[in-house]
Amino acid sequence: MSSILERAIKRGVQKAASQAVRNAVAPAVEQAAANAVNKAASSFNNAVDQQTQQMQSEQGYNQGYGQSSVNNEEVNRAMDTLGGIFGSVESRARSYANEAAKSTKICPSCGESAGKDVKFCPSCGAKLPETTVAEEHICSACGKENDVGTKYCASCGAKLPHALAAEQRFFEDWDNMLPNYPRWPFGGEDLFLEQTDTDENGNPIIMFSGRRISRQMMENYHNLLMQNGFRMAGQYPSRENLYKM
Repeated sequence: MSSILERAIKRGVQKAASQAVRNAVAPAVEQAAANAVNKAASSFNNAVDQQTQQMQSEQGYNQGYGQSSVNNEEVNRAMDTLGGIFGSVESRARSYANEAAKSTKICPSCGESAGKDVKFCPSCGAKLPETTVAEEHICSACGKENDVGTKYCASCGAKLPHALAAEQRFFEDWDNMLPNYPRWPFGGEDLFLEQTDTDENGNPIIMFSGRRISRQMMENYHNLLMQNGFRMAGQYPSRENLYKM
């Protein structure tokens, strides 16, 4: 698990919702997966055993290894069973997650989960949202109930409420931690700010991270900074070290 994802979970954004629900349903899903493997293996072995027995019956044990082979039709049927079983496990996991989400809230402060009737986080005392994880996945534009873990509506493509809330929290952090910097306008996913250190003058060093952020996006942001009065400075001046005095 990446450090970005770990921080996202702590912040209670989209990944936190997925993690909390996964924790709630993991035992049932793991058992279903184990049953699927056992059933598929048994089906495959039965197909081979039945063909072997038939070979031995028709040709005799000592000649049974001759030119006969495993019945491909039986093997293919067993493999189809394997695919169907795992498809069923995936569907079951999604169903479990969506059902668990109906009774789960996520703390926006620490990312811990709580029951739907709980008002304040048992872990940190912060006020919990009014909506459950499932309600945060209902599209505001068309009303579709989406699977837990998705950011965009499967029906109309609109960004879901929980993703919008995460975006709002990110920009609130930006305004608090980087008030003199223009907001990041270029998109990306799991955007996150964190103070990692202080410089020689005691000023905070803020790390900006996220997924699906390209080099071109960063180049465009450097251009935006320079348009807003930032200039190259410091001991090793470069476009990566822009300052505004």
